Amino acid sequence: MSWSHYPQRKTEDTLLSITTSGELAFWRHDRREGWTSTGRVRTGRTDIRLARYSSAKKTVLVTSTPAGEELTIWDSQESEFSRGLEFTQLFEPEEIVNDLDWSSTYQSHSILAVGFARHILIMCEQRMTYFEQEPAWRVCHKIDITLLTSHSIIDSIWLSGGSLLVGAGHQMFLYGRSEQSASTEAVPRTNYLLEYVLQQNAPLVDFHPQVLLQCLLWGRVELVKDIIVKLANAAAVAERQDSPVAIKIDPQVVEDFWSSDHITVKDPSTQIKKQYQLLFDHEDSSDDGISFTRPVITRLLEFLVKNPMPELTQLENVHLSILIQTTLEIDEQRRALDANGLRYLISMRLFYLINKRAASVPETATLSAGISNKLSGRGRIRFRDIVWAYHSETQEIILAASSAACGNKMTWNDARALGVFLWLHGHEQLKAQMEIVARNQYMADDSRDPTACSLLYFALRKIKLVHGLWKQAAWHPEQKIMLKFLSKNFDEPQSKTAALKNAFALLAKQRFEYAAAFFLLGGSLKDAVNVCLKHLKDFQLAVAIARVIEQGDDGPILRDILERTVIPTAFREGNRWLGSWAFWVLRRRDLAVRILVTPLVELAPTLPMPVSEIGDNHYDDPSLALLFSQIRSMTLQTVKGTSEISGRTEFRFVMQIARVFCRMGCHVLALALVRSWPFARPITSLQSSGTNEASATEIIPRAEPVGPTRPDFALRGSRRRSQIAIDMDISGLPPTRRGSPSPEGRSESKPVVEAGEMLPEADSADAIARHAALGNLMRSARKNISTPEFDMDSFFPTSTSTISPLPAVSEQPAQESVPSSKQPEIKTEETAAGTNLMKAKAKAHAPVVVPEFDMNNFF
Repeated sequence: MSWSHYPQRKTEDTLLSITTSGELAFWRHDRREGWTSTGRVRTGRTDIRLARYSSAKKTVLVTSTPAGEELTIWDSQESEFSRGLEFTQLFEPEEIVNDLDWSSTYQSHSILAVGFARHILIMCEQRMTYFEQEPAWRVCHKIDITLLTSHSIIDSIWLSGGSLLVGAGHQMFLYGRSEQSASTEAVPRTNYLLEYVLQQNAPLVDFHPQVLLQCLLWGRVELVKDIIVKLANAAAVAERQDSPVAIKIDPQVVEDFWSSDHITVKDPSTQIKKQYQLLFDHEDSSDDGISFTRPVITRLLEFLVKNPMPELTQLENVHLSILIQTTLEIDEQRRALDANGLRYLISMRLFYLINKRAASVPETATLSAGISNKLSGRGRIRFRDIVWAYHSETQEIILAASSAACGNKMTWNDARALGVFLWLHGHEQLKAQMEIVARNQYMADDSRDPTACSLLYFALRKIKLVHGLWKQAAWHPEQKIMLKFLSKNFDEPQSKTAALKNAFALLAKQRFEYAAAFFLLGGSLKDAVNVCLKHLKDFQLAVAIARVIEQGDDGPILRDILERTVIPTAFREGNRWLGSWAFWVLRRRDLAVRILVTPLVELAPTLPMPVSEIGDNHYDDPSLALLFSQIRSMTLQTVKGTSEISGRTEFRFVMQIARVFCRMGCHVLALALVRSWPFARPITSLQSSGTNEASATEIIPRAEPVGPTRPDFALRGSRRRSQIAIDMDISGLPPTRRGSPSPEGRSESKPVVEAGEMLPEADSADAIARHAALGNLMRSARKNISTPEFDMDSFFPTSTSTISPLPAVSEQPAQESVPSSKQPEIKTEETAAGTNLMKAKAKAHAPVVVPEFDMNNFF
């Protein structure tokens, strides 16, 4: 157990047990009940040499491996959304861990001391970031006694106030903040261990770049603009001071983070009154009239370069400037963008700005633990940003913005970094963009090498164009051979066979891209795709070629790429974004929704394609909840997929995302999420029948679904839609209508469950209600698609129609007045709805009987 800086509760766990298979069990002792287990974690580790359990419910294990000793840190709260593993580090074979000691701050942030023979590593939790995939733990300090004594470290123990007592031989060393350094103002308070750990895990300020980024992604653009304007006001006040002062910004009202009617425009009368006050008060002549404009933002960025925010680190100040500039750029284009296009544009702007800063900013001094403070660039945007662009309805604008970000010279490396050929819709748009990329690929190099663009041009079947490019490549040693070869007609089998032979020869020479081009020239798309996947390791190139040649997303080669490569990769890496995109392209949109919430281990056995390797769940991205809330009611397939997710699983999923928000330091966003998440309420509900049997239930339909009672947190896409796209065959679905209740009592009626379908006991009531809700939706869809055909003859009488007086209409049947030759063919149906439809058609085709005109009727 560890030293805790707060009094222990009576319910504190007091014992940790470990099995030979690596299963951890936590135990609590009670005088009445004795020893009871409070939780279990399956680590899968064997040969565990050391283990320590803290009062903050953290466990550290040291395992012996052939490559060295492995240190792992586990959280005791294991669930289907988290394995509990937080950190892993493998030490060198000569580094032997001798001691483990836990401590914690007043806010229950854990601190770990890992003792070796001559040094001790102090590790602490650190805040999660949305920018980079950083570990949850970091080495914040290193204690080395090599220069102090020749003895080895025997033991160490934490004392009150974050001090560490180290014993080596007959000597003892106390590490901590002394009274003298504590009273000296020259020593920064961040040197104090507990305050440093608190700074790394405390809730973030409103203007922190991580808070601003999450607000932008969740659609709170006006709130971000309001925070930036406050920052600009404070910066303007600081500039007018004779001496530099710390910027003070009032915290944002908490309700603004989930309020749907948050308005940043101030009352004009208030502004006019304050402007008149400026005539008599020059000290407060600040900035109540400042608005979110380009000049104001430019002055703010110049101020932040000279005066970084003291609450932020150097990298965080860089990210803050980047986000302010990005917010200005997207605000100028947001009126023409939808929400998903805005999210992609934010990520794309950040991607290029961060890479630009990373290339220009030199590496600064490292931290005490040897951690670099350099801003690192990325090779491509993440798949979550590609999914935003795929679901956007303003792809023309974001495509133009992506091209402008590349200087209107988008090469294949740029297109792959932005995922253009993964999210772009339309065959003609794909062909046009591939031609642009091929031209830029050829013009990128001063040598004008035709081999650089042959693969893309051959995918477009522009063989003559490549032949013309070879005519201009007089410097190339292969010019004569290629001119002679490309002059052939590749519609003939003999020419295709020659192209395939050359492709295999190029494979032997390891010219993989050019070999794939010759496979396309020979008409073998499958072989070209295999070269891209196995040798080039570029599945985006394979997808782009398949989508262009197969003229859409329904081709067999593209389906094979998604089923055999993309989806197994998504499960192996735990990338739910990539898996959701692949299922959506495969027209399995129910699985595209389920993969966002359902644990991968539970989803893999239900897939139509084999998945052998499953990685971590990776529920550490709060945008998963945003995408789930947006697409779960978009089409009939997504509604079906949502109905297969139990309410208990959805609740735990939302709580997991809230915990992720807290680990990111965005506690106010976690509160906004759990306060306003609209859980999908089925149209039917389970109620007790009033009988003595506890198991008797009935399904009572509601007049309308109950909506959220609180303002939403950018979850407008999760509300029920008035129209749902029908993207599945409804006629082939099983009947969803329940049988009529028995006369003896409605308690005997039970919901219909398909044969072979098993519902979990804990979630049976919720699952039955969801199945009933889906059944009502299917039944309404069946009614909507059964519409009579339009017939113009129904509006005009035929030439053989009999005109008789009006009283004869009610006595004569409508079918007898129509000649048999003109009788329309009506298909009979077995259902009652089909019978009514047949009668309606018969009445519509009946002759129009017009009464004779009689002048006496007017007198």
